[in-house]
Amino acid sequence: MRSSSYNRPLSLRELLGKRTLIAGEVKKGKTELTGEMLNLFLKEGYKVAFLDMAPEMIKGIGGKFKPTPQPLSFIYLTTEIFAPRLTAKSPEERDGLAQANAVSIERMFEEYRRRPSDVLFINDISIYLQAGDLESLWDVISLSKKAVINGYYGKTLGEDPLSQRERREMDRLIEKCDRVIWL
Repeated sequence: MRSSSYNRPLSLRELLGKRTLIAGEVKKGKTELTGEMLNLFLKEGYKVAFLDMAPEMIKGIGGKFKPTPQPLSFIYLTTEIFAPRLTAKSPEERDGLAQANAVSIERMFEEYRRRPSDVLFINDISIYLQAGDLESLWDVISLSKKAVINGYYGKTLGEDPLSQRERREMDRLIEKCDRVIWL
């Protein structure tokens, strides 16, 4: 795994044949950078799938990727996602919401498996890792030779058991990726 800070401009050549993870604290531009990378691939005519695991914006944090009209070579998949740490009223509710997210995202994985793409983009992977299975995720990522993934990696949202699991699983994902960009 190669780790780096982000410095503009990024070329398509730097992303080809790699699985790139963009990680960092909330509100650091992870989704924006992901969108810039997406445009590089679409301009070159790659078949791209985008799995959006982000919840709607809550308390100024997060938010789904907003795809503009895209070519037919672009597949956008999403589902209803909860923000467990920001909306739950108890630890039990928080854990239940995280589990519900994992189940919904796994259904999205099944849809992607039916029509994989040249390039895979995933927005907010860390939300799946709160309760989901890294090996199942990696099986999905491995269907594409090129992937750009972003996820939360920080302390802003707490140090509760759910956050600790999320961070451990992000650490494991970091080890599997070819490149990590820290924001």
